[in-house]
Amino acid sequence: MTWWMRIGVLGALFGCAIGLAALASIAEARPGGGQSSSRSSSSSRSSSSSSRSSSSSSSRSSSSSSRSSGGSYSGGGGGGTAGLAFFGVLLGVLVFAGVIVSVVKANSQRDQFTSALPASSGPAMHQPPDLGKLVASDPAFSQAVFEDFVFQLYSAVQHAGNDPAKLAALQPYLAPDVAGRLATRSDSPTQVVIGTLRLASFKMQGENQDRLAQHRLAVHVEATLISQRPVYIVETWYLVRAVGVISKPPVQHRTWPCPNCGAPWQADHRENTVELRKCQHCGEDMKIGKFDWCVNGITVGSTETALASLTGTVEEYGNDLPTVTAHDANAKLQALTADDPAVTWDTMRARLDLIYARLNEGWNASDLTPMRGLTTPALRGYLQYWLDEYRRQGLRNRLDNAHVETIKLAKVTRDQYFDAITLRVAANGCDYTLDSSGDVRGGSQTHARRYTEYWTLMRSATRRGAVTAEPKCPNCGAPLSISDAGDCTHCSAAIESGGFDWVLSKIEQDDSYAG
Repeated sequence: MTWWMRIGVLGALFGCAIGLAALASIAEARPGGGQSSSRSSSSSRSSSSSSRSSSSSSSRSSSSSSRSSGGSYSGGGGGGTAGLAFFGVLLGVLVFAGVIVSVVKANSQRDQFTSALPASSGPAMHQPPDLGKLVASDPAFSQAVFEDFVFQLYSAVQHAGNDPAKLAALQPYLAPDVAGRLATRSDSPTQVVIGTLRLASFKMQGENQDRLAQHRLAVHVEATLISQRPVYIVETWYLVRAVGVISKPPVQHRTWPCPNCGAPWQADHRENTVELRKCQHCGEDMKIGKFDWCVNGITVGSTETALASLTGTVEEYGNDLPTVTAHDANAKLQALTADDPAVTWDTMRARLDLIYARLNEGWNASDLTPMRGLTTPALRGYLQYWLDEYRRQGLRNRLDNAHVETIKLAKVTRDQYFDAITLRVAANGCDYTLDSSGDVRGGSQTHARRYTEYWTLMRSATRRGAVTAEPKCPNCGAPLSISDAGDCTHCSAAIESGGFDWVLSKIEQDDSYAG
């Protein structure tokens, strides 16, 4: 696995989540893969930032684990207790469970939109939930925006720890019982690294005396909570929202205001009640899911002490698996090209080659600056975590002579806010790890490894025009130079949001991707 794949493995392996016992349990790496924990769906990301990310994976090595499994709690009115489904996600992001992917042949029809295999190819896998009824009720629903919402809420909750004031600031988004249980957890971690975040199930819940008619989404999350003793945790979060509520537009910097009036959240302390859930500004009672998605239950699958091992060699698992291809991938790509003739197989391949080259350049230099403007901040934050971990252990991972061999279409998703194209990427390079003395501790400097991954690129649904294949700002054309805020330093355009060109949002592993 390459460095990101291994690191990405931290999410891909999620599909094999038997023991991805520690998103930190890694052995080889490459920028986005090679470690288990997923980008993804979501797919892999460090929650110190407020963006969503992608999933990545990581090859397992040794881990010291103190494990506890089971446990669930719900906010009433239908919090779920369904068992966790262990499959891989992102990005992760975000990797969906599965072992279905195919070797991309060097002579694959890369310049045609007919390279996808039928959906029936390969072994039967868990399929993502059908969101048709949700979208019919809420045409503004965007899976990408929802995953970002959950990613940031998960991060905010974990960073709140057992601090009553910080949990109170999230009150409209947490059912009372859930907030009460969260308050019994340990102190907040210094960092939250989400390896996998994917939608596990969807259902409708009818109205009764305790609740409104609701949509319920179960979200599978695998994360490492960084503290003195890092903890790898697997959970399912159940989020509910009243039927008929329309999704809010995406935001670049999320806060947690009153979901009704948008004012900074503050409970109305004039109410003489035990649980203060009325907004001081608009006076509305924050019934569970009445105005926005609310966490109504959490099932804890397992928690384990996670210790990362970044040396050794792990073989590729999924190179020869058939490609997981959505049945409508070709049709949707053709429709996208009809809407914007600049989006072709050749222009997307050129864009991906640019991203791949800059990603490796930054990884090999232990400086992810070249990736700015080409990936989401969350994915970059996730990869930065692993660079820091290598540095902490006195190691450095490289992927030399790396290049993309072939790409193959896997999936196209389109909604009101974003277009996304998932490609299966076959590449190779010399993947190895050096210690502080320059000695090889894993991998090979001379033997190239071939690997395949699923890369998801996303762009604003309203954007039209040239797909940039050079490191320059897609808005003003100046040499690519992106600030910490994700804006072009020349024209101040918000490049990393995907508003101007395709950016990499997820890296998912071939042995865990399920479509």
